[in-house]
Amino acid sequence: MADQYKAIGSLYADIYSTIEKGEKKQGKINRILMGSFVKLLPDETEKWQKVFAFDTEGWLQKKHLINQPGLKVFYADVGQGDGALIEVGGDQAGIKMLIDGGPGTNLFRYLRYYQYKFAYNNGQKTHFDLVFISHFDKDHYEGLIPILNDDNFSFGTIYHNGIAKFDSDKAKRPPEYNTTLGKKIKKDSKPYLVTTFNTLEDLNRLKDHGGMQELQQRFLNAVNTAKIEGRLQDFKRLDHKDTFPTREINGQPFAIDVLGPIPTRLSGELAFDFFPNPEGSDSESHTVNGHSLVLKLTYGTRTLLFGGDLNIPAEEHLLSHYGAENPFEVDVAKSCHHGASEFTIDFMAKVNPLATVISSGDNNTYAHPRADAVGCSGKYSRSKCPLVFSTELARSTDINTSTIRYGMINLRCDGTRMIMAQMLESIQGKNDVWNLYEWQLNP
Repeated sequence: MADQYKAIGSLYADIYSTIEKGEKKQGKINRILMGSFVKLLPDETEKWQKVFAFDTEGWLQKKHLINQPGLKVFYADVGQGDGALIEVGGDQAGIKMLIDGGPGTNLFRYLRYYQYKFAYNNGQKTHFDLVFISHFDKDHYEGLIPILNDDNFSFGTIYHNGIAKFDSDKAKRPPEYNTTLGKKIKKDSKPYLVTTFNTLEDLNRLKDHGGMQELQQRFLNAVNTAKIEGRLQDFKRLDHKDTFPTREINGQPFAIDVLGPIPTRLSGELAFDFFPNPEGSDSESHTVNGHSLVLKLTYGTRTLLFGGDLNIPAEEHLLSHYGAENPFEVDVAKSCHHGASEFTIDFMAKVNPLATVISSGDNNTYAHPRADAVGCSGKYSRSKCPLVFSTELARSTDINTSTIRYGMINLRCDGTRMIMAQMLESIQGKNDVWNLYEWQLNP
């Protein structure tokens, strides 16, 4: 029998060691989440199917099986940074996406040695249709470099916000670059950043002009190599005027709305508001963070928000632009800026999610996630029992091997129903490995 695979269509399914006459189940040995694939084994009954899943053979009820999964989101623990893998549907008609890559190699190692290990070890290429870089800070894109450099991975389009980074030493930058983001000017007493780029050719020209930050050069080299090798199709800037066509995946509409950044035009040229920090002095980090890509994903009737490192002036900028309109309300929000105190109550109230995911790391100098951000994430939620997840808090150490279990936060959705989960800190066997949250997301 040729290998046959099906996905779990229920929010979760239990696997049992045996079934007796009358099809009574015995000995739960595993619990797997919606969207996970299982291999069908030859043995079956009218209501039960023997399967192989996660190194375990056992029986599950056929009613849990479907041909293709819905939406799967993996909020990866990348340390102090952001990185998420999103899969919608199966390989043939589905989409694979990355939103940011974190610092270091955590995301690469997760993709290489876990999520796509079977494909990698069997010489099968993995293709990411879309890659979004919210902004060019190390903790959001450095981790994409080893992924881009691995010829087992290919890419459709890489999208970015169009703001580059340059050397902190003024002597190493072109003379007109009066900030680490390039040239800042004033028009009608208001500061603007006018050094921007749209395409790969634009970014290469900025490199040739001189002064580009070393990390951005390493990233650019990886992008150039992937493009030359035919593993990357395109490289584009995004803002709120860009649109993606809605497509149907596994019987549900899937859409991506770009809510930010919101640049302006000065004499026909692209420019970004140069955001001051809360104390009133110019802050270059506020500008690059504040003009992060802001993405709203919709699958069926359920919605997700990814807002990069939005801060107070950026949120005020977005709220002013959209006025009485509120495109920000979603079911699940990735907390902006790793749970920093840099948020507005008005924006949090607009987002109004059922659940929030905070991606942060140990021993960071920013003390993320901040207590006020965690508290407000719960307060400004429309759930009677708000959920606030933290990749850092979900991390644990295996008591037998002393190896770190990274704090992955899992989300699954069939277009209507949704479940979120994280692994238990201490796992006794395989029969109950998850902290599952269901009713809070399906009011």
